[in-house]
Amino acid sequence: MRRAGATALLLVLLGLGYWGYSAYKQRELQGAVVTLVADATARVRDALQVRESGAAELERLEGHFKALGAATQRLSRLDTWRNPQLSDAAQQYLDEAHALLRRQIAVGRARNAVLAGVNALAVHLRAARGRSSDWIGEAIALKQQMDRDFFDYRLAEGGLQKSFQALPNASRQLAPLIAPAPLMENGPFADARSRLSDASAQLARQVEAARKLPLPR
Repeated sequence: MRRAGATALLLVLLGLGYWGYSAYKQRELQGAVVTLVADATARVRDALQVRESGAAELERLEGHFKALGAATQRLSRLDTWRNPQLSDAAQQYLDEAHALLRRQIAVGRARNAVLAGVNALAVHLRAARGRSSDWIGEAIALKQQMDRDFFDYRLAEGGLQKSFQALPNASRQLAPLIAPAPLMENGPFADARSRLSDASAQLARQVEAARKLPLPR
């Protein structure tokens, strides 16, 4: 009887020890997820700040993009099986944040290409000294390249607008599973959507004006 009682007590102690270790690992996972999500949120919030476009801005966004890529890899190396619901929701949030940065970079690059094309066409037309076949051919080629770049910009813009919807959706799925919840608010996304729409409309007007530039006679 004593041996049976000692065995039962040992099993109880082992069970309590395993339960305590499991609870500790659960808290450890939660803390790691909170850290990764908070860092992703800070990077997205910084990326959505209003700044002057240019090479420095693209470099800053690329830094955030690379950091978020590393964060998604760190998350995949955690013991995600201990809380698959939390891990899956956090993975979706990080993936959408990563995609938003990638698309924002694509928009910036495409916009720069369009503006360069608009300027190149205007310079070419102003510098004309006649209407040789070579000059006309180059003018046509510049217009066509500008149109292709603007088409690429429209595609990139559409992708970024999708991210402005997808990341808030991922945030809503993650919020009930994480505390504290260092997630993005809806306000910055609404502001970013509005700014992107305004910038796209302005760029479209510039492209249309360039298309209408007259050829000298």
